[in-house]
Amino acid sequence: MTSPAASTFHLDTVRADRRTGADVLCIPGLFAGSWVFEGLLPMLAERGHNASAISLRGHPPLPPIRDIGSQSIGDFYSDVAAAARTLERPIVIGHSMGGLLALMLAANGLVRAAVLMSPAPSRGIPALSVAIVTRMVRYLPALLFSQPFLPVAEHFDALVLNALPPEQRAAQRARFSADSGRASRDIALGVHAIPPEQVRVPMLVVGADDDRFIPLGTSQRMAKKYGAELYVAKGHGHFLLAEPGWQQEAAVILDWIDALEENPSSSSRIRQTTINRTSPGVP
Repeated sequence: MTSPAASTFHLDTVRADRRTGADVLCIPGLFAGSWVFEGLLPMLAERGHNASAISLRGHPPLPPIRDIGSQSIGDFYSDVAAAARTLERPIVIGHSMGGLLALMLAANGLVRAAVLMSPAPSRGIPALSVAIVTRMVRYLPALLFSQPFLPVAEHFDALVLNALPPEQRAAQRARFSADSGRASRDIALGVHAIPPEQVRVPMLVVGADDDRFIPLGTSQRMAKKYGAELYVAKGHGHFLLAEPGWQQEAAVILDWIDALEENPSSSSRIRQTTINRTSPGVP
């Protein structure tokens, strides 16, 4: 793995022995870093992609920054946009907050396709589930005053790591780091409006039916809004790429990418078909 010189972001990259597909950029969510994709990057490389995962400013392995609490979604977007420009118009895979950042890259024409995994929603789709609201009181000062915060173990386990075996959760929690109250507030308030007509690339939304942080209904609404294909990872929660059986779900994403690259002219047909598939029962 290598990392380019960069002041506000770090890239871990696994290169394909024989490059046959587009570069792929992976973006993690709040409290996380490039390590979220440490299992996925080699799988992408085996399929012929040079695969990179980003750690945003202030996230390990980068040194912490004193004002991490005041970093906005716009600040984090500037990191991923700079990273995307170092690649050759990559395919982007974003998880949680990273899904929203991936959508922003797509809207600005910096990527050729996007996969949004349990994405934080854009304006117009509620971001706060009942499960989050009932646990949110202790974090309100951080959100209101742009302070850093890190959820307590009980809340990580209930909302993010619920589909991991209990004996594996502590090891995952130890890897999370404090993150931005302002960015969390941006998501909660729906600061970023992204008109569907600005997104002109193929897109796949991956939701999970036991996701308690970004409920499946949110992923369904995102897929409907942007005319994206929807895949539901059944029996999985929010932290899909660390959960038992994640490799099978990742293979679905890789197959979708392969199909796009085999027939890129079919993207508009794919998107229209998926509107019909994901619309029933989605308000």
